[in-house]
Amino acid sequence: MEKPLENASIRWDENNQPVSVQFGDVYFSKHNGLEETRFVFLAQNNLAERFAALLNGERFCIAETGFGSGLNFLACWQLWEQSRSTNCPATHLHFVSVEKYPLTREDLARALSLWSELKPYADQLIDQYPPQPAWGVHRIRFPLGGVSLTLIFEDAADGLHQLKPCATDGSPAPQNYQFGPGKLKVDAWFLDGFAPAKNPGMWSPELFQSVGALSAENTSFATFTAAGLVKRGLQEAGFSIEKVPGFGRKREMLRGLFSRKSSVTNEEASPAGGETVTARGGARGSTRGNSARLFWHLLSPTDQPASPATNVAIIGGGLAGCMAAAALARRGLRVTIVEQQANLAQAASGNRQGVVYCRLSPHDDPLSRFNLLAQAFANNFYAAPDYNLFGSCGNRCGVLHLAMNDKQRTHYQAIAERYHCEQPQYGSIPFGSASKAKLNHFQWLDEDAASECAGILVKYPGLFVQGAGWLSPQGVCNTLCSHPNIELRLSTEISDLRRTANTWHLLDTQNAQVTTASHVVIANAAAAKKLAQTAELPLNQIRGQVTHIATNHAMGEPLVGLQTVICGDGYVSPPHENMVCAGATFTLRNHEQSLSGQCQQTNLDNLAAMVKMESGITPPPLDGRVGFRTTTPDYFPLVGPVPKTGEMRTRFSPLRHKANAELTTAGKYHENLFCLLGLGSRGLAYSPLAAETLAAVICSEPLPLSQELYRHISPARFLIRELIRGSRKRRD
Repeated sequence: MEKPLENASIRWDENNQPVSVQFGDVYFSKHNGLEETRFVFLAQNNLAERFAALLNGERFCIAETGFGSGLNFLACWQLWEQSRSTNCPATHLHFVSVEKYPLTREDLARALSLWSELKPYADQLIDQYPPQPAWGVHRIRFPLGGVSLTLIFEDAADGLHQLKPCATDGSPAPQNYQFGPGKLKVDAWFLDGFAPAKNPGMWSPELFQSVGALSAENTSFATFTAAGLVKRGLQEAGFSIEKVPGFGRKREMLRGLFSRKSSVTNEEASPAGGETVTARGGARGSTRGNSARLFWHLLSPTDQPASPATNVAIIGGGLAGCMAAAALARRGLRVTIVEQQANLAQAASGNRQGVVYCRLSPHDDPLSRFNLLAQAFANNFYAAPDYNLFGSCGNRCGVLHLAMNDKQRTHYQAIAERYHCEQPQYGSIPFGSASKAKLNHFQWLDEDAASECAGILVKYPGLFVQGAGWLSPQGVCNTLCSHPNIELRLSTEISDLRRTANTWHLLDTQNAQVTTASHVVIANAAAAKKLAQTAELPLNQIRGQVTHIATNHAMGEPLVGLQTVICGDGYVSPPHENMVCAGATFTLRNHEQSLSGQCQQTNLDNLAAMVKMESGITPPPLDGRVGFRTTTPDYFPLVGPVPKTGEMRTRFSPLRHKANAELTTAGKYHENLFCLLGLGSRGLAYSPLAAETLAAVICSEPLPLSQELYRHISPARFLIRELIRGSRKRRD
């Protein structure tokens, strides 16, 4: 990795309390850490009263510097459940915490074991804690409590920077630029790094500027320290300061409210105006729109006045549309899904069994980072108790990635080594049971161990992803759309979208109005090319064929004992309803919808290459399913606001002549029109994180991924790359 993450180095004192070796400081008061948290952060921010006053559908955002042992978060979560009104089930708590030296899962569990009353919360946190060590942004859902935790493993100032809209080079955007129709606002701050005297690097001017930029009128803060540099930094950032008695032996602490704009002058005050082009030296950083200071992925209120979502129409009833609908419905919005088929999940999402699968790599490139985040988020999403999708629509049996060549072996071993995975003692671990999900995220297994894990003989060693598994996409979609906020309009094709005033009108093929909505999400795969607003998005179709093998057939009998998904050049899933699914082919420029004998043979050959089977078995009868995946040229999905292509090309036309030209203008997008497209063959793995990102943009919440990755999934990225390529062709 380019910058390897360093986990916290912990020593344990005589009372079994953690002490940071890096900073020589305690994580919480030796007198009573939980009471310290309640006094300093919960009481001084007046959280009990503020939680109780929330109306249904409202969200409360807390940001913290220094996640540490997670004690502050768990105490806050406990107070949230005790305080919020039971008549307002759709209220939501967003807790964002930045940590440079995250604890390992083992150290986290040991530290939190000190607080028995927090055990129900601690167990959920530990179970979903991100794979360690992993830089960047990680979103965790705790659905039954209406709580989301966003962990940012970065330096404090850099981590908070992730919450603010920034240019492609990382510099701050103008203050009125934003990711979606509204602007993120932090309601309360927990400033809880190690003491300024022991960790001065955290308490920097950049940190205080970020705190001010993310605050609004009456945003509160509390901190255990009363150090002068903290007081001055917060005052300059726009806070009124009050010294109050501290906890225990600590004489004083600080609390206060944000009351004005920051007096600090920096790039955040730069104008939001037109196309100012400034010359710089050669291109900096990476290519594809990141080589200059650009804001093409952001919105300006000048173009899109703030308009909170009231109801959302989603075009498409496959995994993308249903996942987006569920994410928005959970936030209290009314959602209408319009699907042209008679039932949900009939096209690419209609396979009997789908695999929660990403192509994992140890490399520090954007697609590898996105795949890691998507895999971890999807594993937790499908196991979450609000839907219990692994329990009702599939099996969290794990996915075994076979290393069928030297390159894969090197990659998979590096992943297992990086995430501290050790080979388990198989005599004591019942593979095929739910206990597998409790092990480390990734494990390297030699050929014998891989066979024992799979329940059948395999031909290669591999990487075992414990928390993954298989699902019925149709079952997933039907379960997600059972939410009372979701209405279905089936057997209805949308052929046109028109906007008048603040309303979108959805018209069918007869030009009749089907429904109206304040916001629209286009999630109908390749059919998006038929709509004028998304006609130019670069979406490609790839034909895929899955082969069905009956377990009573000679080729199916050796697979009866299969107890985990196996992936190699193809995949094979465990038996379900006396059938095994093996696939899937990838065929470009082939639109044949009927089953192909040649594709069946490809699937059977791939199966035989992965598992040990008797030779000479007669192939099973041709049976299976054909689907057409929709993908993009760079394999990232398309998630976010839909660009106005003509106006975007005009605004950023200087890039045709100078690839590293600097433009201060924001992008130009259709007002309150979004898309979730291009999931390819990773629909089950990508759609939960993609939908969470889309809902965060629409509802002005913290993003569940880094801004760099957000740009990589932006539907406008190909327009910008096209312009930059034109500049380079001229130069060449």
